[in-house]
Amino acid sequence: MSDADSTQPIWDNQLPESEQKGRDWVWYGFLAKRFITLLTSQWKSGKTTLLSMLLGRRAAGGNLAGLAVTAGKTAIVSEEPLSLWADRIAKFRFGGNVCFFPPPFIGAPSPAEWHAFLKSILAVHESHGLDLVAIDPLAPFLRCETNSRNMLDVLQSLRPLTDANLAVLILHHPAKGDPPVGQYARGHSSLLGHVAVSVEMRRPGGDPLTRRRRLMSETRFDETPRQLLLELNADATEYRVLDDPLIEEFEKKWRLIRLVLEDAPQKFTCDDIYSEWPPEEARPHIVTLADWLRRAASANKVMCEGEGKKRDPYRYWLPDAEERWRAENPIYDSIQEQIRICNIPFESWQERKRTLEDSRKFDLDPAQSGE
Repeated sequence: MSDADSTQPIWDNQLPESEQKGRDWVWYGFLAKRFITLLTSQWKSGKTTLLSMLLGRRAAGGNLAGLAVTAGKTAIVSEEPLSLWADRIAKFRFGGNVCFFPPPFIGAPSPAEWHAFLKSILAVHESHGLDLVAIDPLAPFLRCETNSRNMLDVLQSLRPLTDANLAVLILHHPAKGDPPVGQYARGHSSLLGHVAVSVEMRRPGGDPLTRRRRLMSETRFDETPRQLLLELNADATEYRVLDDPLIEEFEKKWRLIRLVLEDAPQKFTCDDIYSEWPPEEARPHIVTLADWLRRAASANKVMCEGEGKKRDPYRYWLPDAEERWRAENPIYDSIQEQIRICNIPFESWQERKRTLEDSRKFDLDPAQSGE
């Protein structure tokens, strides 16, 4: 669909055949032509290694992490020196199918410089038939990654690439702390809203020495694996897929989390759920419970909000819970709006129970009540 056509209204029965056919995958489930994929991971934890493996597979086609990779040509926009890439080329054998674009900018580019740079990539695409562009990493091209307008300007400027039937892969760094699944990427949340697939690459258990990586995805596509546990081989040339015991354990325990949240009178923190755990069931370690809740949020089994801070902890609730709370309290939405406007710190269920108990004791104490 051309830019001119895109400004015109389109009825559902008028969609071009190109828009109705299935996805054209570069890496099945993760990288589709005409869409943007975001890969977020800590510094030096394997993003570029995974990209290098992908580029090696694309020399003739193959599989990566058990998923099909198509042969094709890739443009790499990288801030790393070509000497580092020379080592990867020798190790993974890209086969002359990768074109490098060292950024010509000192500091963040102006909009005009950035658009001119993207046109140079499109020129190579027209002459050599690219089907993937990888930007490693995104941060150097952002003037202010916490500003929604700046973030969207950079992301929307990539549309000529996707309109040209290219897949776009963006490598990015995470926010501080240990954000929940779906909120890992640093910067304004418009980044996560704009991409078609967001993949978070984490070290299981936070072990800095482990050769294992867990991929967790938020996606618009049914084909995308929501979770994969991978292990790097001794030569660091291949990731093999492992059975993930935590997934099986989580599925067994999810019914208990749901049981607690079904009766919740408000949004619950991890500590609230831990405290309200059914007494007849073995209570998990609090760290394990937090991991289960991240998984539940990733699978959209629970809703999640908060920044994981003392005044704004992560809190969880079932997707249909707020409808029940509105039915029980007609001014529920007004109360929530006042809390937001006045920036009132969140009161956990445990804190609320203690406040109610102290108030009850005060009412029952004649000395305090003045009787």
